Amino acid sequence: MKTDTIRAIGRDSSFPALSDREIRCLQLVAEGMRSDEAANVLALSNQEVNLALVSAQEKLEASNLMHAVSLAMLIGVIDHTDPHQPK
Repeated sequence: MKTDTIRAIGRDSSFPALSDREIRCLQLVAEGMRSDEAANVLALSNQEVNLALVSAQEKLEASNLMHAVSLAMLIGVIDHTDPHQPK
């Protein structure tokens, strides 16, 4: 299965764009947080974070959460720099 990156970032109306919440949740997972930790940072319930992550995964047509994070990085929706690397 191949994801169409133009559709994934919302330039094609036949494919829903990621919401701000979905993007924030994916970013925190990309930084290594568990969903309960992301919920704490975002002042959301764990269920709300999990729903956002599942929704993002479906919108990106990803096979799992890590695939969704990878696709979000590839299309530039979330930052892929490592905050722990020296500059």
